[in-house]
Amino acid sequence: MHATPFVPPAGDRGPWPEGAEDVLVEILLGFDRMFQFTFRQDVLALMSASAKTCGIQADIREDHTPRPHVREILRAIRAFRDPWNALDSLAEALGELARHERARDWLTLVQRVVARGNDLPCGELLSVIRELHAIKTPAGLARHLPEDLPGLRERNTAEMTLPALLDLLVNRIDDDPLGPLVAFLRALCGDLEATLHHALPALRRFLAAHADRMPAVSAAVAPDERLIVQVRLDEEGTVHTGDARYRLHVSYYRQPLTGGPFRRIGSNQDDRTFTRSELLGAGGARLVAWKELNLALRTPDPVRIEFLLPRSILGYTAELWSTGVTRRPLGEFHPVVVRQLERYCEPHLGLALWRQRWANLQTHGADSKEVLERIEWPSLDRASAKQLLGWVTGKESLACLGLRVPYEQLDPEVQYAVDNAMYYGGIPVLIWRRVAGAPDPLVAALREHRPTRLAELPDAVHQYRRQVGGPDPDPDSTVTLLWDDPDCVDPDQDYSFPGIVG
Repeated sequence: MHATPFVPPAGDRGPWPEGAEDVLVEILLGFDRMFQFTFRQDVLALMSASAKTCGIQADIREDHTPRPHVREILRAIRAFRDPWNALDSLAEALGELARHERARDWLTLVQRVVARGNDLPCGELLSVIRELHAIKTPAGLARHLPEDLPGLRERNTAEMTLPALLDLLVNRIDDDPLGPLVAFLRALCGDLEATLHHALPALRRFLAAHADRMPAVSAAVAPDERLIVQVRLDEEGTVHTGDARYRLHVSYYRQPLTGGPFRRIGSNQDDRTFTRSELLGAGGARLVAWKELNLALRTPDPVRIEFLLPRSILGYTAELWSTGVTRRPLGEFHPVVVRQLERYCEPHLGLALWRQRWANLQTHGADSKEVLERIEWPSLDRASAKQLLGWVTGKESLACLGLRVPYEQLDPEVQYAVDNAMYYGGIPVLIWRRVAGAPDPLVAALREHRPTRLAELPDAVHQYRRQVGGPDPDPDSTVTLLWDDPDCVDPDQDYSFPGIVG
């Protein structure tokens, strides 16, 4: 089903908007026969015979190479005495020669956008159109149209193509020409992420720039997904000699708030390597430099930052990374957790116990005191370490293990036993202060934030960090939360991604 015919605006429309020619080139090359020189000549012959563009073919240099020829045609149209009528003449010729092609809807949409340049952000929309035109979109996108949009009931939108739906929104004349369009594009963005795994930077920029135009009813809807950002530090060099360097790999995902499988949206690997001391200053700057991730973080969805760390730096103060002009630590903006990279990458570890204990995190307690008492804080030494796995195995409901000594400071045999509790006992969550000592002060501080289940620990720790934080926090108040969600493991991180940005 094609969009309604375009009616060009009366009067002088002035110069072409920025980006119009670039998107028109891609749309015209989307016509099936546009790569045939004879087809392009037939189009020009019809245009020359039209009263709107009589004789225009004589002003167009022939070129058997499709893209340069299409640009030459557009150059002549732009230079014509009435470029808008000339563009309409081109559309009419293509309508006669390629009546049933999907590209016609895209061409109609571009004409509509430039015609309404005074009412809509024309240049931004053209960038979005060019991006959407380049991907194959799924069917059934009409479900994302705002339900209360006047005139929809009279239209059969179910079979409309994406450009036809966008044309329907762009063609509306009322007091809010942009709001319903922004609402539709917001829903569309989430759908395309789910089905196509595209980053869609132009669309995200547009949504971020016009977030204030979302209808109030849409803005009030509670989010049903979270954004998960995984910052992976791969170790290179020798740790024990102090020569270790780390390569930064960042991926981001979306996951239902209720948990379960997630989907990757984007990934970026840095070619540089950093020492541990350099990471605190350089790591946050690298995150800020990745535009697609920054746009994703501007959405109102909850965020969790996961640092995938080698065992040697599992207690790293990742939450102190500063990523913006406010110079505030990352852990004051979002929940920040760590994960043991070796466990994340190990394909031979069974998931049954891991998932069973993870499910125990979701059970509610009578009050915050009862919930936090589910964290077990065994006193570990070399003599008792060998019994830890058997002790954990006997506690089927145990999901969170507390350490009285920071993981990095544990005796090697004790650390080995703690790893086994995760690897073979399925313990998904560890928590420890970065200064050895009794857990009572930390538990009391977390209780103030009233978690109703252990699944809320990342948020409780986030609130605690905001309360005690600052640019140079007291070491007695710093805490590490290891949070190994079995549903958030991306095996593709161990393989090269196509289109990696250096």
